[in-house]
Amino acid sequence: MKKAIKFFVIIGLIPLLVMGATSVFAPANTFEKFGINPTGILTYSTFRGDVGGTLVSIALIMILGLITTNKTWFQAALLIISVILSSRIVSIILDGWINELIPLLLTEIFNVIALFFAVKHLKTTEK
Repeated sequence: MKKAIKFFVIIGLIPLLVMGATSVFAPANTFEKFGINPTGILTYSTFRGDVGGTLVSIALIMILGLITTNKTWFQAALLIISVILSSRIVSIILDGWINELIPLLLTEIFNVIALFFAVKHLKTTEK
């Protein structure tokens, strides 16, 4: 069971790492994908730092959880992704639905489920 959970955590962190790295190193591709019209350096800096940095950080936190097998890392990643998912749900309620949200929601829901089971089934520090 523990190997399966770790496998799902790895599967979940890959899209976060890819999306984060793309946001940091090729934000113009991400702008186009999400319909963002950059207005200057501040837009690039904010997107690279806030969006890209957050996604890469979550993936690295998940990797630290896998390396150390300490569930505290998974709890941190679970908290961050849960807040992102909750904020996305608020956006759906306030701003409406579009089908382009499906991959984002699926990635976040998948990660919440994988990290929940990682937290639930791993000891605080496992050898």
